[in-house]
Amino acid sequence: MVKRKVMIGAVAAALTLGGTAALASGTGTGNVAPSAVKSSNSSTASIISPERAKEIALKAQAGTVDDVDLETKNGKTYYEVDIDRTNGTDVDVWIDANTGSVLKVVQDDDKKSSSKSDKKKSAAAASVKVTSAQAEEIALKQSGGGTVTDIDLEKEHGRFIYEIEVQTTQGEAKIEIDANTGKVLSYDVDFDDDYEDDGDDD
Repeated sequence: MVKRKVMIGAVAAALTLGGTAALASGTGTGNVAPSAVKSSNSSTASIISPERAKEIALKAQAGTVDDVDLETKNGKTYYEVDIDRTNGTDVDVWIDANTGSVLKVVQDDDKKSSSKSDKKKSAAAASVKVTSAQAEEIALKQSGGGTVTDIDLEKEHGRFIYEIEVQTTQGEAKIEIDANTGKVLSYDVDFDDDYEDDGDDD
């Protein structure tokens, strides 16, 4: 009786192992991975190159390419090619990333207004005695060090003022400096929560 039970147990174990091996061979990743890779790459395989998008855009609008961005909007993938035209204006040419067709040409008004703003800032910078670099040094000395994250030259109440933001270990400091005398007009720190925490645990 003992030998018979041992024999039955051995057969059952063999069947179990055989079934497991068969399942393993049928569920291996070898048959799944290739199709998954093909599926993930199929969407990008048909997209034209940025260089090709530049060529198409320049045929539509003569000028110099300033920037090329690949965008997706409402399920549509396209290149936005920024072109500086010879007449001084700027346009964005939208190129279908799959077909290479010109979708539309948009006047870049933001760049025009930005150019005017830059000219005003340059004129303002030329009329003050303290340079932006000097203003940064004054701001960092006032804040005890840190990193300048923003600096603007503004005209308030008839005088030019540097508005500077500095990221310090305590928080963000906002400093106003007279652009002609270098005098610190105001200094304010927005303390971080970690710095304000006194360390007491309730």
